[in-house]
Amino acid sequence: MFTLTPWRRQLLSHTCLTGLATALFFTASGSAQAELAADWQETAMRFVVEEKWPGAQRQRTLALLHAAMFDAANAIEGGYSAYAYDGPQQPDADRRAAVTQAALVVMQTLMPEREADLAAAAEAILSEITDDEAREAGVQLGALAAEAVLKKRAADGADFASDFTPGQADNGVYQPTSERPMVAPKIRNMQPFALTSAKQFDVPPPPELNSFQFQRDLAEVANLGGAASQSNPELIAIAKLHAGSGSGAWNQIARDSSRACALPLVEEARTLALLNIALTDALVAGFNAKYTYQFWRPETAIATLGDGYNHPTLDAMDGWTPLVAAPMHPEYPCQHCTSGSAAQQVMETVFGADEFSFSFEGKDGYRRSYQTFAQFAEEEAESRVIGGVHYRRSNTVGDMLGYQIGSHVSAEFLTPTTAGSGQGSAAATECAGVLTSKLSQ
Repeated sequence: MFTLTPWRRQLLSHTCLTGLATALFFTASGSAQAELAADWQETAMRFVVEEKWPGAQRQRTLALLHAAMFDAANAIEGGYSAYAYDGPQQPDADRRAAVTQAALVVMQTLMPEREADLAAAAEAILSEITDDEAREAGVQLGALAAEAVLKKRAADGADFASDFTPGQADNGVYQPTSERPMVAPKIRNMQPFALTSAKQFDVPPPPELNSFQFQRDLAEVANLGGAASQSNPELIAIAKLHAGSGSGAWNQIARDSSRACALPLVEEARTLALLNIALTDALVAGFNAKYTYQFWRPETAIATLGDGYNHPTLDAMDGWTPLVAAPMHPEYPCQHCTSGSAAQQVMETVFGADEFSFSFEGKDGYRRSYQTFAQFAEEEAESRVIGGVHYRRSNTVGDMLGYQIGSHVSAEFLTPTTAGSGQGSAAATECAGVLTSKLSQ
């Protein structure tokens, strides 16, 4: 008589509730083993987007998901320090089963309302594993890895509420620029994944309003980033391409790069874990500075300074609006710059800093090509001045903060423990070909 194994009993109990076809999710195959972490990210992000989770909650979810998947794969392959799992190595466990179960446990814990959908996605993977003993060992290991990560982060202080009371309106003080909800004013209180605290790397205050630095930066963004003043088609395309991308762009590029280079599963899982740990900590540190200094956006400054500062280049700019809508959080420092610089350091750690050609297409169909990760990060930062939402000094400080975070994460976390570790990542620096990444989140 056919007997259901424990993993199949669990999955069947969920799947029967919905009758969902596994075709809704990615299909597993032998060749997909090296893409499994990327596939799970796409599945998870599809659900959180459907549930309309805010960006900060999505980013924390990705860090949890990828830390668990990496720890599961690493407990089989070895070679790196773990993020949370401290149990024994299990080289005979199935890699796909371990990574899949780790993803399943994390996502079902965070999204109980999508429990059945997630179970169906996992069944599509587990049902193709024919070695029962290795599969069961992998399932048990994956659950342990996920539980270790979730336990480590259980009291991290994550709060995604949007309630915020701005300071009294005054020169230099941030005021909301629309009626949209504020973005993550409380995420600054969350314990970072890799940093000792949100303040580990010092962020100096923004420049004084009467300083040459601020006067120069304000004139630059007023003339370069206005909806009416900017007419260069290429610059407009750059501003709009990056306006709605951010961390999603870097994850898309990382997924496509990992697939193109056919990274081994543990290397792919490590790449996405490092990236999302760095991106999450960049968010915490960047927003800590933003809500500490609460510096005003260019559109507020330009609308105000004609009255109090008699800035000669701004007198005739009544009704000035930025080329792209300002996000709903204080201006300083630039978060695109912080996150992008952190991501660049991680990607260069894995794939190298030399030429790595790829194209990127945003949600609005804007598409551009790049020769290095640094080129993408630099353009991403520049787009925020072109878009009229950041000052030059904010970009510079954000770039430096992100560099420190990305370098710290890459050097201190998920690090090689043996001389042979990292060979898969080293091989990635030699993979050739032009990639095309299209934003899907």
